[in-house]
Amino acid sequence: MKAILFLALSAIILFQSYGFVYAQTSVDRATELEPEQPVLTVETDALTYETGDVINVSGSVSDYDGSDLYESSVVAVRLIAPNNNIVSIFQLPLNDDGSYSSDSLDKPIIAGGPQWKFDGDYTISVNHGADRSASITFAFVLAEAEEVIEEVIEEAEEVIEISEEELSEGCGPGTHLVDGVCILDETAEPVSVSTGSSPTTGFSSWVYSISFTVLIAFAIMIILYLISRASKNKIVNS
Repeated sequence: MKAILFLALSAIILFQSYGFVYAQTSVDRATELEPEQPVLTVETDALTYETGDVINVSGSVSDYDGSDLYESSVVAVRLIAPNNNIVSIFQLPLNDDGSYSSDSLDKPIIAGGPQWKFDGDYTISVNHGADRSASITFAFVLAEAEEVIEEVIEEAEEVIEISEEELSEGCGPGTHLVDGVCILDETAEPVSVSTGSSPTTGFSSWVYSISFTVLIAFAIMIILYLISRASKNKIVNS
């Protein structure tokens, strides 16, 4: 009887030990299979952008503690071109819940500019502190130069566009607008210009002629006087 009880008790202990080991192994396997949640995340609102599109960047730091004075309250963001050149560097502040977004920037992130020289995959790299980083890649399609020039020309034409009527208002009477230039009307009467002398002009000519005659007569009188005096002096001397 004692032997039977001993065997039963041994069997129960072995069964419980096996169950405990199996359960622990299952937990360990589940832990291995369950993916580890990232502490720092980053994402964009699209996978492809073209020249002129706005890029929205967002993400979170899952274990961020705003009350910790030694923990960084911002994430550093780098935008890297396909040739590994850095297009831009900026910081985004963390909210109380650890989230961040490019909406907090004064100016939006625009795809395109002097540093956006290539088509291809551009990378956004985010760092929080010295040991946390995350990145995401998106495709950028560079617009053709001709398309950009056409858009600039269209915008310029809209800005400086002036109607024909507005231009014609700037032409004086007796003229009309032709190809942006004011031209005299063919039916306009020519303006006559009088070439006759005015009374004032005739009077002035009369005064000048009399003065000239008097001066000549005065000069002749002086010459005759001098000749006469010279003759008298010659007779006295002889």
